[in-house]
Amino acid sequence: MKLLAKTSLYYLILSIPILILSGFICFHIITREVRESNNELLLNRKELIENYLKEDDTIFLKIITKSSEATIKKMDKINALKTPALIFSDTLIFDKKENELAENRLLSSIFKVRNANYSIKIWRSTLEYNELFRGIFTSFVVLLILLFVTYLIINFWISKTVWKPFYQTVSNLKKFRASDNVIPHFTNTSVTEFDELNLSLDIMMRKMIVDFNSQKKFTENASHEIQTPLAVIKSKIDLLIQSENLKENEMKLIVAIDYACSKIIRLNKSFLLLTKIENRQFNTTEIVSFENTVDNSLVFFEEHIQANKIEVIKNIESDFCVLMNADLCLVLVNNLLQNAIRHNINSGNIEIFITKKEIIISNLGDDNPIDSQLFERFHKNSTSQESLGLGLSIVKEIADVSGLGFNYKHTNGKHCFILTKDYTIEFK
Repeated sequence: MKLLAKTSLYYLILSIPILILSGFICFHIITREVRESNNELLLNRKELIENYLKEDDTIFLKIITKSSEATIKKMDKINALKTPALIFSDTLIFDKKENELAENRLLSSIFKVRNANYSIKIWRSTLEYNELFRGIFTSFVVLLILLFVTYLIINFWISKTVWKPFYQTVSNLKKFRASDNVIPHFTNTSVTEFDELNLSLDIMMRKMIVDFNSQKKFTENASHEIQTPLAVIKSKIDLLIQSENLKENEMKLIVAIDYACSKIIRLNKSFLLLTKIENRQFNTTEIVSFENTVDNSLVFFEEHIQANKIEVIKNIESDFCVLMNADLCLVLVNNLLQNAIRHNINSGNIEIFITKKEIIISNLGDDNPIDSQLFERFHKNSTSQESLGLGLSIVKEIADVSGLGFNYKHTNGKHCFILTKDYTIEFK
């Protein structure tokens, strides 16, 4: 969810209880004002009736009583003393027009004139609280809907204008690669926070490029400097092995040193390859045929396959073509086939299934599925001395930088490594 949408959602959620509280407050204020207004009007009518009683104006008194909004009755002295002088109350009076009981505000009063006591009752139709509540509730629901629509319009406008520089910055960040040695251009804005963000990103990117180049240079120099003495050591060991005066124990030690040296050389090459892959130092401008790459790789491993009596089964429906670096593609396929050969059983088989959208390389092996951590560096399930624990991690890195999916599944006693893609390239 976008920041603007989330902020507006919070505003909308918080506005609901505020509107409900406001509705109750408005309801009580309106009912109080209506009640006070009715009380004041009833008091005015009471004073008018008292004046008519003082003046003994029977005509106006009859008009008032016939209006069905007041009654005037004489009372004896005893009942007059027992009755309060002034009472306001709410009552229900039958409305002939509506043919139902209607809410009224009633004023009951006792008035004495010329030794006579009069009971005066005056009433006035008032607002029905249920109708008032429904009206206020409807108004606030409409207000909430209008508020929600207004938030949507404001969000759309803000995202297109105020937040436009931010989205441009995000777009520049997605395109940024330290290996390109290019710093994207950040436009100046009228928002201080965006300018500070762009300035911080500019400084950070410049430092990233400097650090990347330093790391790249160090890796290349270190690899070269390590490779040279290792090559010298390897050549000297080869000369020692050819010596005729070596004893059996000395020969075993020299062979062990030769093996360790070879392993260090392979480790050094693998580390250098991983570093180059992570730093995106391989151009991806060539459409590569996996069918041809697999054929070339099988020729390379032909002796190992024959030595282990492994049967290779190929099932090719159509070629699997990807836009990637050809050298990386060869490394990827070599590592998968080498893994399938090394961890296969005696007289086992390797199945290669290729379609337009996926390639599956499976081999027989241990009945238990491998750990998902096998794709991590130096994590290996086998005790093979030949394995460095980097093969599948290199495959994973190459798949990631090439936009391929790399998955594993264990089915019917077979270990299946699957490469997939979401697009199709026709290869000619």
